Amino acid sequence: MQKAQPYEPLWQYVAGNDAQSVTLSFSEIERVLGFPINHAFLNYKKDLHAYGWLCRNISIKGNLITFLRLPEHATVVQKAGFSVIGKEGSTDEGEGFIQRLWQEANSQFDTVAQLAKKDGDENLCGIWGLMTDFSRSYKPWTEHFTRGLYLAGVECIDNAIAPEGWTRWTVPTFEYLAVECWTENIFSTTIAFMKENKLPLAGSVHDFTEPKTGKAFMLFPMRRK
Repeated sequence: MQKAQPYEPLWQYVAGNDAQSVTLSFSEIERVLGFPINHAFLNYKKDLHAYGWLCRNISIKGNLITFLRLPEHATVVQKAGFSVIGKEGSTDEGEGFIQRLWQEANSQFDTVAQLAKKDGDENLCGIWGLMTDFSRSYKPWTEHFTRGLYLAGVECIDNAIAPEGWTRWTVPTFEYLAVECWTENIFSTTIAFMKENKLPLAGSVHDFTEPKTGKAFMLFPMRRK
């Protein structure tokens, strides 16, 4: 039996707006829904992501909710903690170090192939370019995103041990703004969008390639779980 979607009329109403953001009072929302909003809203608000919007702010004092339109080709996803085995490098190694890491990782993939995590169809779960600051706490790169560490590798099984010459990182659970790399300058335009709309950057940004489709994304953490 399909689960009832009581807030569907609200999602459709919000998504039908042409504005970048929409602020509605609780009474306006009640008129749209036909019933007063309650705490159950918190359990359903993630369904709005499918419409290309998110719930940016709830003001109990002001009885207001602000909704924000997501960038084109973007959605919000929660990714539970996971591990990646790969080749680690640093911005201190100079220009082009990321490309060199990927060349090394790809040429030696057979070494870690048996440790790669796969889905039910035997597809790799993910190819990752992970980033962190030098403290290894998954904070954003420092000095205007120019200094930090990078790991080029593959999502691995939970108990994997990195072979010699490889490194394993374990990323905590985050809620991400995931943006498909459909045009150039995705990083800079998304960072500008987040600043303009007061969305927090809660950690380091990651590169992700979905092996099943070949699509590439950048994941911008908005909240650490």
